[in-house]
Amino acid sequence: MPDKPSRARTLNQYLDPYPYFGRLREAGRVVRIQTAFAGEGWLVTRHEDAQRLAGDPRLSVEDRHAGPELRCRLDRFKFRFADCLPETMLVMDPPEHTRLRRMVAREFTPRRVATLAPYIEETVRRLLAPLPPDGTADLVSVLAEPLPTMVICRLLGLSEQDATHLGPFVSVLTELPVDPEVAARVEEARDAVWTYLSRMIEEKRHKPDDGLLSALISAHDDEGRLTDTELTAMAGVLFAGGAETTTQMIGSGLLLLLRHPEQLARLVESPDLIPSAVDELLRFESPVTLGLIRYAAEDIPLADVTIPRGDLVFVGVSSANHDPRRFPEPDRVDVARRDNPHLAFGHGPHYCLGAPLARLELQVVLSTLLRHHPHLELACRPTEVPWRPSALRGPASLPVRLGPRDATDR
Repeated sequence: MPDKPSRARTLNQYLDPYPYFGRLREAGRVVRIQTAFAGEGWLVTRHEDAQRLAGDPRLSVEDRHAGPELRCRLDRFKFRFADCLPETMLVMDPPEHTRLRRMVAREFTPRRVATLAPYIEETVRRLLAPLPPDGTADLVSVLAEPLPTMVICRLLGLSEQDATHLGPFVSVLTELPVDPEVAARVEEARDAVWTYLSRMIEEKRHKPDDGLLSALISAHDDEGRLTDTELTAMAGVLFAGGAETTTQMIGSGLLLLLRHPEQLARLVESPDLIPSAVDELLRFESPVTLGLIRYAAEDIPLADVTIPRGDLVFVGVSSANHDPRRFPEPDRVDVARRDNPHLAFGHGPHYCLGAPLARLELQVVLSTLLRHHPHLELACRPTEVPWRPSALRGPASLPVRLGPRDATDR
């Protein structure tokens, strides 16, 4: 293990951070790193350990387990998830997490997600329609940003006008508040979304519909209904997580394909590969670059290291997804890869409830975009693509040459 912590401050803004993770994996199963917002922490580097520890109850999502020094650093940057997302399952351990997840999972079903497929395809077509038949476009601003917000609003039972109002706050919510100015901007966006969703919930109480928000309002279990705070927080998590995370998945996934045109051509020729391609893009370019944030609730021995109680731990998603011990040729993009147990959606009790919706959106985006624009090309060098200064990894813009439309699409 390195004598000094390895720096992991700006990985989200590197085109290819994976050699860095490769060096850390070879340095040890768990290594000390330096973060931008919380000082030192631990990174679990290998797939077997990451998969196991993602569901280990000794690693908590509740920052009350943070040690005194770590807690001071988190408070200093206002980067305490429990403050930003009160009373939501993202920052709760069992049994409260189990109660809330069960109530949401009862309504957020694969069947409900599947009903969104026609709307997603129609929306993708509508967003692409104004593009010139043989010109250039920014696929982030045209497609990756608006689509997920529109889809999650549709799921919740909100309108496209609501999506237009809430959209500008989405990317702000995931900015890393490493200074007071950014922290104030994140707090302002959080409060705006909270206020808006609270008003929408009140409206749905009087005029329920068939959306997920109305279903959650009426949801109850043996312990009673969701509290108002739990309900608003849950709506906020579904909105922010369902929109911004998917935006980054779409942007990063498309960029990866454009950097590997031979793989893009395979999808144009064989659209049946799109489902496996989606999982390969998620494996290679997870929006959670460094890892799932956890706090050691007790001392945790791992290999020749003991992670002390109270320390910050990252379950290394991107490092695990490029672990050659689990994935043959992990740094090669293969849209036909079959055995692909990636951790892009996490693992264990906190596995992403929105995974079926994210996969559906990515599949529809690829199938529709490539059917309409099979000659898509990157309009700049890959190194010129700007990356977001965000807690999630994704391009800030993605300039492409659309190429001639397919003859059947004219």
